[in-house]
Amino acid sequence: MYYMHIVTRVVVVLVLAGASWWSVKLARADAAFRKQTAEDVAHAVELAPRDTAYLMAHAIQTEYDGGVPTPILERVAQLNPTSSAPRIRLGLAAEIRGDTAAAERWLQEAAHVDRQFETRWTLANFYFRQGRAEEFWTWIRSALEISYADRRLAFDLCRRMSTDDREILTRAIPERRGVVADYLSYLIQKREVTALAPVAMKLATGHTSEDLPLLYVAADTLIYGGDTQRAGELWEALGFGRPAGVFNPDFAALPSGHGFDWRFFAQPGVTHANLDLPSGHRIRLNGQQPESAELLRQVVGGLTAGKSYTLRWEARTQGFADPTGLEWRIAGARAMVAASENWSGAEVGFTADSDRAVLVLAYRRPEGLVRAEGGLDLRRVVAVQP
Repeated sequence: MYYMHIVTRVVVVLVLAGASWWSVKLARADAAFRKQTAEDVAHAVELAPRDTAYLMAHAIQTEYDGGVPTPILERVAQLNPTSSAPRIRLGLAAEIRGDTAAAERWLQEAAHVDRQFETRWTLANFYFRQGRAEEFWTWIRSALEISYADRRLAFDLCRRMSTDDREILTRAIPERRGVVADYLSYLIQKREVTALAPVAMKLATGHTSEDLPLLYVAADTLIYGGDTQRAGELWEALGFGRPAGVFNPDFAALPSGHGFDWRFFAQPGVTHANLDLPSGHRIRLNGQQPESAELLRQVVGGLTAGKSYTLRWEARTQGFADPTGLEWRIAGARAMVAASENWSGAEVGFTADSDRAVLVLAYRRPEGLVRAEGGLDLRRVVAVQP
């Protein structure tokens, strides 16, 4: 028993000594690595040859110095079977050498061991460079499915691969609301009017209030890009009905300021308010407004080019004298709004030159008079065929 006790103590001492020696060795390796010079990193690898962090740094420095890092990276891949980093580097290096088969094998292996965005994005770029469309669409969609933050580079890559807007939407854009919304925003910024309509319709089917501001901008972009028909389809998909003459003629709903709804612009001396009973809209001028100012605007849709229409409205004024300086303008036709303390109707005819017309209510100071100070109430603004 005495000898066994001695042996045990010796073994313990040896184990502790070995652990102490190994700890010192690792500390020396770490100290060398932290110096970040080529010689010190190489020394750290000598002291701890299985440390993949040291090996990766050594591979990077070897490549920077013009050497061949492949054997080091292969060693890292062998030691760390779940790491994509060395496999991506091996794949890209093989591609540069012209060995596309090896490049594809390493990059596919990276995606197999690590299913995060970087490996999928790297493969999508690889297949783009190789001109392999089928594989590209598979991996760019896979990357976008788990993408986050700024996706513009991915959308740029898609539009470099194909000029077919439908192909991009169906093959690259996944059924993720955030990705669809980002793609729509991207197309709006690029003023890609033809491409954005189906993307907006796809987003609109989600009926998410959070998307309304972006969808309103999409409708505006379509309208001012000349695609009134698709703007009307989007407007209908948003629950407003297909454009057919003046929208929200009684101002029963608070104007959204977008699409086919009323718009008014913040400017000095002019205030807007909705009336409740009866429904209508009130505009007040305090005498400090510009001498010429646009007060209301609406893109009137659902018209037929070449057809005659009548614009009708009811108005009452407070504090205005004739001439009021208030004027409706639409499709080349103009009509003054008369001063009247009581509700009174008026109309003006016009001929549509397309399927839409811009309706504007403007103020211009009458010659010889001071700027007006008073109010204008409006209701029942319609455009009908006589």
